[in-house]
Amino acid sequence: MLRTCCLAALLGTLPAVMHAAGTPDYDTLQQNDTRRISGRVTDDTGKPLMGVTVVEKGTTNGVSTTADGSYTLRLQNAENAVLEFSFIGYRNTELPAGTKTTLDVQLTESVTTMDNVVVIGYGTTTKKELTGSVSSLKSDDFKQGNITNPLQLLQGQVAGLNIVRADGGDPNGDFEIQLRGMTTMAGGASPLVVIDGVVGGDLSNVSPDDIASIDVLKDGSAAAIYGTRGTNGVILVTTKKAHAGENRIEFSAYVAMQSVDKKPDVMSASEYRNTIRQYFPDKASSYDFGGSTDWFDAVTRKHPVSQNYNVSSSGGSAKLNYRASVSYTNDIGLVKKTGNEKLRGRLNVSQSLIRDRLKVDYNFAYTTGKGSYADKFIMRQAVLRNPTEPIYETNGNNPQYGKYFFSPGIDYHNPVAMLEQRDDEGIRKEFSGSVNASLRIIDGLKISAMGAIIERSERYGHYYGRYYPVNIGNNGTAETYNDHYKNKMLEATIDYSGTFGDHKLQAIAGYSFSEESSESYDQMNYKFDTDIFGFYNIGSGGALKEGLASMGSSKEDNRLIAFFGRVMYNYKEKYLFSASVRYEGSSRFGDNHKWGTFPAVSLGWRISREPWLKDAKWLNELKLRAGFGITGNQEIGNYRSLSILRKGSSNFYYNNKWISTYEPGSNPNPDLRWEKKKEFNVGLDMSVLGNRLNVTVDYYNRRTKDLLYTYTVPVPPNLYPSKFANVGTIDNKGIEVTVNATPISRKNFSWNLAATISHNKNNLVKFSNEDYEMVQIQTGYFPDDLKMYTMRIVEGGSLGNFWGPKFLGFNDNGGAIYEDLDGVEGITEADYQVIGNAYPDVLLSLQNTFSYKQWSLSFLLRSSIGNDVLNQSRVYYEGFGYFGTRNILRSTLDHANYKDGAYYSSRFVEDGSYLKLDNITLSYDFKLKSKVISKLRCYVTAQNLFTITGYKGIDPEVSISGLQPGIDWYDFYPRTRTFVLGAAIAF
Repeated sequence: MLRTCCLAALLGTLPAVMHAAGTPDYDTLQQNDTRRISGRVTDDTGKPLMGVTVVEKGTTNGVSTTADGSYTLRLQNAENAVLEFSFIGYRNTELPAGTKTTLDVQLTESVTTMDNVVVIGYGTTTKKELTGSVSSLKSDDFKQGNITNPLQLLQGQVAGLNIVRADGGDPNGDFEIQLRGMTTMAGGASPLVVIDGVVGGDLSNVSPDDIASIDVLKDGSAAAIYGTRGTNGVILVTTKKAHAGENRIEFSAYVAMQSVDKKPDVMSASEYRNTIRQYFPDKASSYDFGGSTDWFDAVTRKHPVSQNYNVSSSGGSAKLNYRASVSYTNDIGLVKKTGNEKLRGRLNVSQSLIRDRLKVDYNFAYTTGKGSYADKFIMRQAVLRNPTEPIYETNGNNPQYGKYFFSPGIDYHNPVAMLEQRDDEGIRKEFSGSVNASLRIIDGLKISAMGAIIERSERYGHYYGRYYPVNIGNNGTAETYNDHYKNKMLEATIDYSGTFGDHKLQAIAGYSFSEESSESYDQMNYKFDTDIFGFYNIGSGGALKEGLASMGSSKEDNRLIAFFGRVMYNYKEKYLFSASVRYEGSSRFGDNHKWGTFPAVSLGWRISREPWLKDAKWLNELKLRAGFGITGNQEIGNYRSLSILRKGSSNFYYNNKWISTYEPGSNPNPDLRWEKKKEFNVGLDMSVLGNRLNVTVDYYNRRTKDLLYTYTVPVPPNLYPSKFANVGTIDNKGIEVTVNATPISRKNFSWNLAATISHNKNNLVKFSNEDYEMVQIQTGYFPDDLKMYTMRIVEGGSLGNFWGPKFLGFNDNGGAIYEDLDGVEGITEADYQVIGNAYPDVLLSLQNTFSYKQWSLSFLLRSSIGNDVLNQSRVYYEGFGYFGTRNILRSTLDHANYKDGAYYSSRFVEDGSYLKLDNITLSYDFKLKSKVISKLRCYVTAQNLFTITGYKGIDPEVSISGLQPGIDWYDFYPRTRTFVLGAAIAF
């Protein structure tokens, strides 16, 4: 609360601070031994450009142009001054100042991105000098629509980056993200997130409107500087800052209406009655309850409407400037009682001191959010519930179930009762703050220090009412969970940048320290007198007095310490070299392997700058890159190398007292160490035809060794029969292609397109050695009647393989026929084989943008080819085996003679390839002559408009994480189609 008040007070006083900071100007106090130069910067059409950076070359002396494109700069070296003009989307321009006092400049729009600044971690470079594999997105590249998480901005935009929302349209659902394949079996598989230089931020707490750029470090040579956290790639987010001399207020808003994309194809009440009368006439009276209920509609909203509002203010002088923003989102879910409400605030302040030698950046953000949840188990019940059953009881036959209809002897539950009798709520608050000070000692040499903190608190509460069908007889059950997380960071660097004739050198060395800690507390109680208080009066439950309530608490922490350095060198901007190393220690690993070294090296050759290509006017850029890097993965949880004490299972009597005992809770492993990935990458960057066609191609080969997993060990000498150890090796190889083109560029019409294509193949080389042996790993467990695993991992095979009998068809009697591999009658495990793989062979995307005068139309197509999906709903609901007690899929009638129950085979492993129209936006930018309003834009967007696929389930885009990817589970949240109306205005 204190931070919130401070933040509000600071926002309120900033205008006065900015006004005070503007006068007097420090430079006016100096002796008049320099010269001022002024001018105006415009584009090709003469339109003024605001925010253009104007810098005196070789110094940090610079300003930004104002709303009318004008600038004024006091030169430090008036005699030989050269001015550099740079602006995103335009060619950098250098002009000598000479003896002029006025210098107007017209910038030329650039189709290429070779001069664009790329964030690479602990520094920046330009695209032309880049030697690693890095993909960059600027704010102009971002999609429009109901974008609640910045990961949506990256979806389909970066080759090799696979992002799915496995939770469908759940407003509280997470995104799964995988870069260049699966590289671990037990560690964290998501890329590291760095927000404004602070490691470990939560992307969902960053408003997309606050983001200036996102850079993705993909290969080992680029990510190695992050050491034990770089194996899965790094996502660098840079938020928007103010431009000196620019006073600006921006406001944007949108409303979004959602509808269900596709409903489960189960029978209606009339179809159910007709089918039961036709095929099972003897059961008609037993399983027709006289009602007509669409259970899916009963637990979902028809057209929920969400809304989003963003407002920002920026301003100040070259000495002190700020940007403050507030964002509010209310995302209403398709399933009743679900939603997510979030308020986000951000303040970025930049200050220059000591004649611009000292620069201090202050970045603060605060988020508070409230989520309302529903168990996905409810949707399973809505699918299989008999549609002839009514929702509510009419004759009071079962008072213990309250007003809800109950079917004796049926093994499923009333989904409306589950929804109405359960309250799920979560409140989350997060504060992050950082201060970064940089002191220029001499030109080209500076020292920097950054301190940062992330603090997060979460509180979740669940209450199951006395008529919740799963807990009948408990008279209400309450659960609460509280968690507090803190991450403290400190980094110090010294870096140098200098140019010596044809030689350019950049170097950085630094120290990094971070400490994470978390505390949690949970409690459960039941047997309440009333449901009125929910989980807010948890102590009143009778189970506490009877000793049946439960509670628990925990506290954990970990530390990381690192020393790192990097050198980048180029000769004539033609021959490029980069090398980095990070020496890092983690408290999570065993005593014998606390520290590790993570080196990287990369080379570049700008072939297009060779003299023998000077006459190739069609060729603008041709660069060959190659790099090698070693990264680690330490996302394994805390204390896995230690034997943690736990309360013993027995007590002993001593000195007239019963004494509690404590015992080791696991096997220690002093040799536990990070997973280590070695990656080789070779790439080609090419721009031709006046930079209107840009192509990037990358090939990578990555091997991850010392994979972490839990192994069976003998007892004794071990205390327990399992141990967490480093054993396995996995390979990932692939190719990525990115194409950016401008086929048409006219005065009033342009067409831009961007396409990506990527392929990855993984292979589990081994997961056994002389100390630890494992024959196979079985995953994808199906419960209930099947009680079997559907996936198997073996040495020499791929992750994501489905394993089971191969379905050949039906015989004349309607029975299933399976391939017999062992010649033994009946299907045995010896008949099982690989029947599919969850990972795609190829990922594709194509984005087109057409602009005509003030109109713009853009759309994004995404495609996955070659991935298989196991349809769990078909396994259980496509067959007459449970008909009568449960609803079934309409497709059951395609094979009406098949009367068996659920059975897993290749019949239900389907081709999950798809093509999606992910986003289509039509916008209009008003041409304004107002001196007050600088921008006005309106747009309409449709998201997830259609999916072309042969998959029979609801949606083929399913989970890709963990060791059981590609399963379309029957516990699900419906995917939505969304229509958005929005506007943005700037003053």
